[in-house]
Amino acid sequence: MAFMALANLFYSVFHVFSLALLIPFLSVLFQQVEPIAEKPEFAFSLHAINDTFNFYLGQLITNSGSLYALIMIAVTMIVLNFLGNLFRYMAQFFSAPIRAGMIYQLRKDLYTKLINLPFSFFSKIKKGDLLNRFGTDVQEIEWSVVQSIIIICRDPIMIVVFLATMIKVNLPLTLITLLIFPVVGYLISLVGTSIQKNAAKLQQLLASVSAIYDETIGGLRIIKGYNAIDHANKKFQEDTAAHYKINKKIFRVYELGAPLVELLSVVTLLIVLLIGGVFVLKNSNLNGEFFLFFVVLFSRIIPPARHLVTMYYTLKKGLPSLQRILQILDADEKIYEKERPLSISSFLQHILYKEVYFSYHEVEKKEDCKILQDISFEIKKGEKIALVGASGAGKSTLVDLLPRFYDLSFGEILIDGKNIKEYRTNDLRNLFGMVSQDVILFHDTVFNNIAFGRSASREEVETAAKAAFAHDFIMEMESGYHTVIGDRGMTLSGGQRQRLSIARALLKKPEIIILDEATSALDYESELVIQESLNEAFKNHTVIIIAHREETLRNMDKIITVKDGKIYEATDCKK
Repeated sequence: MAFMALANLFYSVFHVFSLALLIPFLSVLFQQVEPIAEKPEFAFSLHAINDTFNFYLGQLITNSGSLYALIMIAVTMIVLNFLGNLFRYMAQFFSAPIRAGMIYQLRKDLYTKLINLPFSFFSKIKKGDLLNRFGTDVQEIEWSVVQSIIIICRDPIMIVVFLATMIKVNLPLTLITLLIFPVVGYLISLVGTSIQKNAAKLQQLLASVSAIYDETIGGLRIIKGYNAIDHANKKFQEDTAAHYKINKKIFRVYELGAPLVELLSVVTLLIVLLIGGVFVLKNSNLNGEFFLFFVVLFSRIIPPARHLVTMYYTLKKGLPSLQRILQILDADEKIYEKERPLSISSFLQHILYKEVYFSYHEVEKKEDCKILQDISFEIKKGEKIALVGASGAGKSTLVDLLPRFYDLSFGEILIDGKNIKEYRTNDLRNLFGMVSQDVILFHDTVFNNIAFGRSASREEVETAAKAAFAHDFIMEMESGYHTVIGDRGMTLSGGQRQRLSIARALLKKPEIIILDEATSALDYESELVIQESLNEAFKNHTVIIIAHREETLRNMDKIITVKDGKIYEATDCKK
């Protein structure tokens, strides 16, 4: 940042010096150079510098002629312009890591935050809205905030250098030109407030449109199956029409700033020309060449001033996007680790649910917990536990508490006698392998989906696939284990997706396996076969099964029936 500001300072200084050469150029051109017999004493004033330059210029004209002097001044102007533009490029060169680095870091921080946020966060916000924040909002910040930083490090420096030079040329005339800024500042603030207010509405509507896109792609089968194309299209058209109206309004107001500044600048320039002309005609210390130099300097202030106005509007437009991003970055992760958490690599004795209460929202009393209430039971190492009950009874939530996808509201869960909050979260989650009814697969190869998050050999992946009865259909695919299965495994049947998910869990070889209706997408015969395979594969493991068919409850050690968030019945099958 410092190098960028320094380079911009040198650019501005060289730019002013190249413009200052207009004075001697015009003096030579109109033969108004007054010879100076003795070299003037140097002083930090524009007239002293001008006299010193005229001393050497007079000697140059005397020795080589006026034409040669003009050529030398022109060459000097070219050199100064070259140096100025060189430093301008250096400023852009130094700004590149800042511009690219800020967005790179922002995306990194967003993704890191995203994968660490608890599940409860995602229940409050649509996926399409989240995707919009990662895409459009980040892009808006790149075009507004980052670009504004570049302008802030460049244009104010130019304005200060030009203004300082104008003060040196003529202070009263400079003060007159400054009268424009309070008027411009007031008008800018009015327009900027309007832009920010409408930009916030715009981003909300854009998030709604993105959510509709996402829901349409995911629910296209339902939309077509229920002949609801017109209904879906009507909702989309309403949101996009509202987005169009606000976007149009923002563009119209946004583009008002630069012409407004330019108009006021031209009016001020005309006033400066009139007043400056009076100064020159009254034979003040402002001669024609210096007056022209002053006018050129003022005209050069207009572009950076316009950039600053545009930057202000751009920042106002990008501020709502920044606020939406900060809502994610500042979101409470809620799943906190102790300062010095314990490590755990194996499960040795038992898991104990002890008077567990849970609600998705913060509550003050146990009685306010509607999801889980007063849950207490024990799972010993090596046992196979079945959780049964109606949909919405709280079975999945019960097991989601174990790897701390959520933190319970009251009570505690103990593993080997210690509260799970005492353990390092990564170590705790490494104990569990999960296969759920809602199979999650990625747009990648079969091999990478099975080996997800692990470094596994081809032999290990195949062994897991065979145990899940997935190897045969995988080998029938076009590229076998290297076949890309599409977004969410859309090229596979429901049963095939389920088998890959089971293979992934088998490959991990976890201490505790959680099967959340893991075979629900399979036909009856396949379910029995894979259930037998799972029983064999995990015969020495602790298994928690959320079941939907009675046939899957064979060989269970305990069956716990959950009803309305409470344990309705607990049956010990070994007695």
